[in-house]
Amino acid sequence: MTPDSTLPDPPSGSRLREIGIRRKELRAVPPSETWWRVHRTEGDFVLAWNEFRYYGPVLRFDPHPEPAREHVDCAVWYGAGTLDAALAEAFQGDRTIDRVRERPYLTGLAFTRTLHLLDLAVDSGGAWATRAGGTFAISTAPHAITQRWARTIVEAFPDLDGIRYNSRFAGHPCTALFLPAATAMPQRPIISLPLTHPAFVSRLAGAAERLGYSVI
Repeated sequence: MTPDSTLPDPPSGSRLREIGIRRKELRAVPPSETWWRVHRTEGDFVLAWNEFRYYGPVLRFDPHPEPAREHVDCAVWYGAGTLDAALAEAFQGDRTIDRVRERPYLTGLAFTRTLHLLDLAVDSGGAWATRAGGTFAISTAPHAITQRWARTIVEAFPDLDGIRYNSRFAGHPCTALFLPAATAMPQRPIISLPLTHPAFVSRLAGAAERLGYSVI
């Protein structure tokens, strides 16, 4: 058991393979769905909207082994199922949607094939996290613990496209995609505009009001 009592450490990769993933514990994400990502276009560590990050571990479900560095065979991509979740996650630090600093863009995209994700969200048809010895706190527990889960999940299920989980700040579905999903990334987005674009004024204001964030 880890110091955080809400989520224990994962079992071994071999044990997770024995536990397996049941049909109701998988979520199919079809190409008809739109997913969202807020990404910076200026500053350090800029990534394109459809680019996987090979440096890690840094964030919640980074599957990279420690210590943090570039890994040629391990990467992650994060997206959100709603605009609110994308903004909530991107600006969680001071809960201020800064439309100017590092020139953030909002991009909506559709994957080019159906993705199959291990569903850890609260609206999942199953309870894989509990069945595997964990809890639904996997979406909110400290990163050091959830990263160990991500590493073990990738070890146990190397062909898995990724994980579906809940945003810690908006509560809506988000996804952490692993390298097998790289083949599903589109070359062109549905929409990709800077947050300063006039088309986003009312949508940003509405999201900020719902989240209790400010907009500058």
